[in-house]
Amino acid sequence: MELQSMIRRAIELGRPTGFITFDQLNELVPSATTEPEDIEAIMEALSDEGINIVD
Repeated sequence: MELQSMIRRAIELGRPTGFITFDQLNELVPSATTEPEDIEAIMEALSDEGINIVD
């Protein structure tokens, strides 16, 4: 899945509740093919939308 698709999906998951869990994020983002910069971009996009990442 490309970065923009991951970001859109993460926002879709977090928007209704205002948060996304680390487990949801881990399921969404394939760790074997994702660079640290991609994770930072996803976290920044979530923050820009007011979506927190929780345990």
